[in-house]
Amino acid sequence: MGILSIQSSVAAGHVGNAAAVFPLQRLGFDVWQVDTVVFSNHPAHGRHKGRIIDADEVATLLDGLADLGLWEQCEAAMSGYLGSAETGAVIAATVARIRTARPDMLYLCDPVIGDDGKVYVGEGIVDFYRTAGVPAADIVTPNAFEAAHLTGIETATT
Repeated sequence: MGILSIQSSVAAGHVGNAAAVFPLQRLGFDVWQVDTVVFSNHPAHGRHKGRIIDADEVATLLDGLADLGLWEQCEAAMSGYLGSAETGAVIAATVARIRTARPDMLYLCDPVIGDDGKVYVGEGIVDFYRTAGVPAADIVTPNAFEAAHLTGIETATT
């Protein structure tokens, strides 16, 4: 069975698809990787190079996977760093389409916004998470900063 992973791709480091795909494959899953960005490294490290994958291109790749009949085999979908709010809308529509074919499919939303008091995503992405991404998810995996940013509830550690 398969897992759809829609996340970032970095050349150096282990975040997004670079962190998720291999371990899931080692566990025996087919993983269908769709990248939302292709960066040299994580944007929080100050400087990075690369590009955001256009939402239309992400949609085209997802349509190609649908054309292969993979949604009936999709046990789970996961999303992480988006690159653009428009990509969020594509993901929400895809999750809904997969659930039509596979109602028991789980959706994990990692609402990547930032960390350590710093937002490092573009305009509209936080709104996507609040209005569509998190409400559609079965599992949500924010860090403490992201949880506070989305809920307005302060988080603290001791």
